[in-house]
Amino acid sequence: MKRTTKLSFYIILFIVFGLIGFWMPLTGDDLNWGSYWGHNYFPEGHFLTYDGRYLGDLLVIVMTKIKPVAFVAYGLFSTLIVYMVQKIHDQLSKPKFIGLFTASIMAVFMIIAPKSIFRQTLGWHAGFANYVPSVIFPLLLLYLFLKNYDKKDVHYYRTITFLTFLASIATQMFAEHMTLLNCFISVIIWLFFRKHFYADAKRLFNYILLGNFIGAILMFINGAYIKVLTGTDSYRHVTGSNSGDTIISYMRNTYTPKFLALIIVAGFIFIAAVVLYTYRLKDLKRKIANYTLLVFAAVAVAPFLVVSPFGSRCMFASFVFCAAIIAINLDIIGDRFEKILLPLMTIIFLILGIRMDYLAHDYGNSFGTSIDYTNYQNTVKRNTYYMLQYRDTNYIWLPAPVENDAVYNALYVRHPKRKFVAINYWDWTDAMRKAKAKTSNRDDLMKSFDKQIQHKVKLINEKNNK
Repeated sequence: MKRTTKLSFYIILFIVFGLIGFWMPLTGDDLNWGSYWGHNYFPEGHFLTYDGRYLGDLLVIVMTKIKPVAFVAYGLFSTLIVYMVQKIHDQLSKPKFIGLFTASIMAVFMIIAPKSIFRQTLGWHAGFANYVPSVIFPLLLLYLFLKNYDKKDVHYYRTITFLTFLASIATQMFAEHMTLLNCFISVIIWLFFRKHFYADAKRLFNYILLGNFIGAILMFINGAYIKVLTGTDSYRHVTGSNSGDTIISYMRNTYTPKFLALIIVAGFIFIAAVVLYTYRLKDLKRKIANYTLLVFAAVAVAPFLVVSPFGSRCMFASFVFCAAIIAINLDIIGDRFEKILLPLMTIIFLILGIRMDYLAHDYGNSFGTSIDYTNYQNTVKRNTYYMLQYRDTNYIWLPAPVENDAVYNALYVRHPKRKFVAINYWDWTDAMRKAKAKTSNRDDLMKSFDKQIQHKVKLINEKNNK
């Protein structure tokens, strides 16, 4: 019964997160990855000087070309993060009921991530491919640490050790700051904690250390980082620049002084609360888990004190680690009321998840309609392109307004010298409803839709001219 319940729970998570990836539109440089650039990225050797995120780049190329792959990737990696947080908790406290309360809390945190973080990770295929999978291995390291700490009866088959070694190499090819974090963790374990592990576990951590450094070398020998170090890279810098922001300048330029002060105060309160709460704990493993996750969160963003550009996607890992601290320590409440709270949290996740799936579907529908309408406008003679706006940009990464999206225009617009006019979401969706009511013929739909759009524009212009 417990196994069936757990499996059902994780399948639900997989589907909810998977549908977000399946329906989310291609935004920002997703369009480049899904077109000629992505198609030739590896065959023409662009990967040798672009960056060392070989697996992240490969993943986004495949996701932007094959929707089912996006479904599987979003579902798998997001669910694995939730699963690993639950496994960490299970090493600290044996579940008294089903053992999903921590997972349900973490799942809710994932779906309600701050909009600025969500739009650059789950709302952006390229951001997801690099920043979400890379969070899993540090959680795995913490889980293995807690599982094997001062434990004699540990045995790992050679197959498991070898697969973990391969994973320790592969995980280094997604995001640079997480590559550095993994190396940092492995070195700390080897320097200060190896005496707490017996033969098989010690061998496993040695292979992880070796794999992490092999992966880091494979990443950073990429020609892009030589340009970064010499200051000749046009995008990335090691000391910040006018074209990119370090974390400090990003925060200063993005938020108002009052809101920034609020963030700083909230951060200090959270850190102080975690430190004081953990200091009073008698459970050594729980202390280790809390302090380690807090250190993970700090180390993950530390490189961006000097490296630019920094974006909200770079805070995803720190957000996950901080959320994990809360999730694994709420078992104080969960152990007593899990039978009530687990169904409640699952329902809350479902409500939030279905809402997010609906929004993702709407964003995707807007993207698809925009392409169809642009293709239609390519065939008519006039001086204007009408570009369809999204409902909002709360949960998608849209670096430029739709009418100024150079990548989209380069891919779909045949007459770039025309004037581009943005059409409000509510105006064009109303026009589409009227067009569908007048014709059921798919070939005539865009023609009818175009007439409705022009009528809308005429009414708006008349209203503005009064």
